[in-house]
Amino acid sequence: MNVRVFRQPCYFAEAVYLLYSFVNHISYVQDYSRVTRGLGRFFDNDCDVTARRVELLDQITEKVTLNMNPDDERLRYFFAILPGTDRKTCCCLAQVMLVNIAVDAADVDDFAAKLLRDFNLMQDSGVEINDMNAMGLVMDLQDPSEPKESLGVQLERLPCSVEAKWSLLRVLTDYEAHLKELTELVRPVAEKLREEMTPLVELNQSVLNRWTEYFEVHTVDDFEREMFNTKLPFLQEDTPEELWLSVWSFNMFAWWTEWLGDENNPIQMAYIGMCIRFELAAKRNKRPDEETLSAMLKVLGSKDKLEILHRCAQKPCSAGKLAADMNLNSGTVSRNLYSLYKLGYLSPKGDGERVNYVTRLETIQQVFCWVMEYVTEES
Repeated sequence: MNVRVFRQPCYFAEAVYLLYSFVNHISYVQDYSRVTRGLGRFFDNDCDVTARRVELLDQITEKVTLNMNPDDERLRYFFAILPGTDRKTCCCLAQVMLVNIAVDAADVDDFAAKLLRDFNLMQDSGVEINDMNAMGLVMDLQDPSEPKESLGVQLERLPCSVEAKWSLLRVLTDYEAHLKELTELVRPVAEKLREEMTPLVELNQSVLNRWTEYFEVHTVDDFEREMFNTKLPFLQEDTPEELWLSVWSFNMFAWWTEWLGDENNPIQMAYIGMCIRFELAAKRNKRPDEETLSAMLKVLGSKDKLEILHRCAQKPCSAGKLAADMNLNSGTVSRNLYSLYKLGYLSPKGDGERVNYVTRLETIQQVFCWVMEYVTEES
């Protein structure tokens, strides 16, 4: 596969995450230590170089925000953690507005223009909000065969406070005006980042070189399977003509991928947090950590999700058919399908007209093998 590498950061996206940490008083060194204590095997084990990169994040943040006030009203409006969210879902309005990450747009205005273009395209086609996580909203294009739900109805299901839902609704219904204001807040920070990030950009070149070599012989699906240290499926049946690759520094544990181009020239984009480990261990099919395993078991405790797995094990089912047969609304079915797919319980199969889902029985078997392995191992 041809890999096109973008060595200059996307300063708009970098500035958003720097300001998020600044406003919420998050230390990169402390956050790195917290995450790696629980999930150390997922991340780069070149400790000295990685530690230096993480220290630089705090140093650069201090220089860039030297004359800024983290309690400034407009900064807090866009960058303060949305109320009612927990550690896994906490995000801010600015992160919600990153509907894409244009790795080919280091310039702030170019980046903002692409954000607006892609948001408008999504709005024209209809937006389906599936989830909220620490990077923002998980949004997909709505299935044209399914009835549309208003943004208010979709936001009502998110794990955050009523106040946060109203803030999200205001941003999504007046996106262009909010984007203009956000761009003006980000611009001076991005300009300073261009000056201050030079040592970090230089350090990240070796990371980019290793990932470039990896993706020349592996697919993004290989990486996603390895990232979760299992054989669970995150399958894209299309093979891109080209992969665009960039490193994300101020969102150091992030992983963002999406498809660009058209059916004649499909491009897949990968934007990788600088602390994600290069040396991965998928081939060992190692048991995931306790938190991930608990999440996989929790899914099986839902009556509706169990019924979806049962029906999809009998024959492939589309979201529309499941909604009709189970007498559930399409939003509920879509959320359940997404969570089952994300954890590897379902595999999507296209038939030319719609996407059908098939239960992966081997995944269910593997989960219970992992449970037995966990509860019987010696302390």
